Amino acid sequence: MAVRGNGITDLIYPMESKLEPVIDGKCYDLIAKDKSWQSAERVRCGEEPYYWLVNYIWTLQKDETVEGATVSRFPCDPYLRFVFDMMFREPYLAIDKSRQMRLTWLLMAYALFMAQFGDRNEIICQTKKEDVADTELVKRAYFMGCNQPVWLRPKFGKTGSSYCSLRFPNHSLIRGIPKGGDQIRSYNPTTTIIDEAGFLEGEFDECRSAALACCKDIKVVSTANGGQWGDFINN
Repeated sequence: MAVRGNGITDLIYPMESKLEPVIDGKCYDLIAKDKSWQSAERVRCGEEPYYWLVNYIWTLQKDETVEGATVSRFPCDPYLRFVFDMMFREPYLAIDKSRQMRLTWLLMAYALFMAQFGDRNEIICQTKKEDVADTELVKRAYFMGCNQPVWLRPKFGKTGSSYCSLRFPNHSLIRGIPKGGDQIRSYNPTTTIIDEAGFLEGEFDECRSAALACCKDIKVVSTANGGQWGDFINN
């Protein structure tokens, strides 16, 4: 067990999660009829993020050779479990990656967990353009949130989801913003996520400095690139 801030206590880190029982289709049907089981699962999910991730979170998986996307349960790949564990252990985490590793989905699953199970958390998600922050970041969190079972999913309501914004009943918020160090200074986030940091066109250092000035939980991910990101990740 561990204790952390942002309204989440008694957290079981992903690498320590036992993952038993595995929630299959039969369990889904049984839990849907059992309110006491639902209550127990809500508590467990709030304490055991990896159990929540691999049992109750679904994503869209795109194949570049095939048109459209497939809805699938979040994969149990060992590297994703390790990275998810590091997200909870390390307040400042930077990851240099190759393409198609599903780390953006993992980032937004982390954001969703902190917003859904925390208390009054404000998660800022920054990337190159505002419309990309909406479609590739905030909307992914919304998709994962809405595809949880009815008894577990947040009740966003009619005004919960809007452009670059996802509001939760517990007063948590996921907000998308474009590049620029001046963008984040308008907010007081508990968590900052910077996606594709190597493609901020020379503004990564400014964005990172602005986040460090106002936030103690920062996750930065990018496909490998040079420039400011390359200098930062290789030094």
